[in-house]
Amino acid sequence: MTLPFDEVGSGPAVVLLHAGIADRTMWSEQLEPIAAAGYRVVALDLPGFGEAPAQPGEQAPWIDVLGAMRDLGIDNAALVGDSFGGAVALRAAVVAPSAVWAMGLVSAPAPGLEPSEQLQAVWNAEETALESGDIDAAVEAVVEAWTLPGAPQQLRDRIAAMQRRAFELQAEAKDVADAPDPVDEHPDALARLDLPTAVAAGEHDMPDFIEGAKELGRLLAGGSYELIAGAGHLAPLETPDAFRTWIVSFLRETTG
Repeated sequence: MTLPFDEVGSGPAVVLLHAGIADRTMWSEQLEPIAAAGYRVVALDLPGFGEAPAQPGEQAPWIDVLGAMRDLGIDNAALVGDSFGGAVALRAAVVAPSAVWAMGLVSAPAPGLEPSEQLQAVWNAEETALESGDIDAAVEAVVEAWTLPGAPQQLRDRIAAMQRRAFELQAEAKDVADAPDPVDEHPDALARLDLPTAVAAGEHDMPDFIEGAKELGRLLAGGSYELIAGAGHLAPLETPDAFRTWIVSFLRETTG
């Protein structure tokens, strides 16, 4: 399956991977500005999100990303991912390091960290609502958990629409299972990666992701760490200018 995508620009390839409460449209305002900095920018829908239904079988979105890159004639790319998208980027790099020339990871979960009570409560609220068949309540739980207090209603509505679509697609998916996680199978794989990697978290994100970003910055050989002022878990949407400045500066430093 070729993943749905949006593409702008030319130059070294940059592939944008969305958060698990979003889809590729979360990058809509970022495509043109990043492309204007001299890059071929591609935003993908991961299976089970946006316009990409999940196919039966083992779900390995990192393999789907690498396949989409091949379909698009991209030999290697910088992978930029928010949250779940960052986790997918890490696993794509572990599986095929030659296909990745850099990574930008925002609020990506670090392997091995135990969830805080706050994060576990968020997951429980979402799961309880879904188990009772109340998608409205599940969407509301997601929006409340992952947007900052006082977030604009337009942003809340946008996240709600993306998450509702994901819940609907995932409810329709049949005979799916998680593929073996290459990071779990090879715990030293991340430490062996030697790729330029910028790691960040929003200053108002949950402690899990701030500490996770710090840990990834230490663990990855080419890693650096930064807090994005004013952002929570979704810096590309909450503080788009600050996010763009951070990622474009990193890409330019990496490509010279």
